[in-house]
Amino acid sequence: MSYKTDFDALLSELEAKTPDPSRLVTDDPTPNTQRLFEFLKDCYGKKHISGQQYLFESELEDLVYYKYTGKIPAIRGYDFMGISGLGGGYDQIERALDWARNTGGILTMCWHWYAPDDMNDSSKPAAFYYKTTDYDRKTSFDLVRAMTDGTPENDFVIREIDLVAEQLKRFEAEDIPVIWRPLHEANGGWFWWGDHGNESVEAYKKLWYMMFDRMMNHHKLKNLIWVWNGQSSKLAVNANTFDLAGEDIYTDPPSHASQVERFREVSSYTHGKMITLSECGSIPELDEMQRDGAMWLWWLPWWGQFVHENNQDRRPIIDDDGFPRPNPTYMEEDFLCRLFSDERVITLTDLPWYDERKHRLPTALLKNLERIKSGR
Repeated sequence: MSYKTDFDALLSELEAKTPDPSRLVTDDPTPNTQRLFEFLKDCYGKKHISGQQYLFESELEDLVYYKYTGKIPAIRGYDFMGISGLGGGYDQIERALDWARNTGGILTMCWHWYAPDDMNDSSKPAAFYYKTTDYDRKTSFDLVRAMTDGTPENDFVIREIDLVAEQLKRFEAEDIPVIWRPLHEANGGWFWWGDHGNESVEAYKKLWYMMFDRMMNHHKLKNLIWVWNGQSSKLAVNANTFDLAGEDIYTDPPSHASQVERFREVSSYTHGKMITLSECGSIPELDEMQRDGAMWLWWLPWWGQFVHENNQDRRPIIDDDGFPRPNPTYMEEDFLCRLFSDERVITLTDLPWYDERKHRLPTALLKNLERIKSGR
């Protein structure tokens, strides 16, 4: 951990450059990273890339898409949650690698970052939800102390950033681009890295800059496309540290509205960077997005109930054919079919580099289809 971020020098360098939305903030990116970025630019404002977030290894969400549309979303979201073993170790890295290697699909990664509740007592559980939330599992981890040199919290965040960077190098070694969305939803106080008032806003920005600096200048990663998902002008970081801006939108009640107000708001302070619906409960209607000019680059519904209908025990309701049913609260069957048959929507096989001779359906989907076929 001898490398230290010189924040003054970094900010001086960043502020000396005019943000350029047409270029990656990563210098000399890998060929596939540049190719993906050019594809994103070609799509922006004209088409929408379909996506889906995953958690459980069964990935039952794919069964819904495949049965009702015959297609699979082009972007797949995974998570570095539990990468260091804290919080249960939900390691999704191998599945992310398998997806990128074998299907030709686009990969995006977020990080529900577990941090200790008590730096002096390892018996206390780690969590990513902050102590002020209503969740049962939460942490008192102090963001301001984490950005103070010489503290155990500072040592912790540096170790964890480096741990993720080492795993990202595995993707880089195979020229697999990663759309990287760390420190998400910072506008809310529900995560420990979020806005808790007072000094936390500046500490959040400092953590963002430290992560950017360590990954770009210390680890020298060349395969990242950065998504800033802070969702507040108050939290805005220098535009030379991200390639896209993301908004996470969950409406109550669920709605297929374009969410144009949020689109315009984030567009107003992100210096012309492309805007994506980086998480959502409901996918907007295509015609509404086009009418309102809210042309989200992609959408990424959350996993589980946001795709398939569940019973009271939160288990998927399975139809007579062995497939989960679409959840009519968020993703009605007719809406889903209409969406994926529209030429404005890009699915896995629509990607320009998709090659049916070497690419295949996702591993979990193939296993589930075989299980259903055999009647297990």
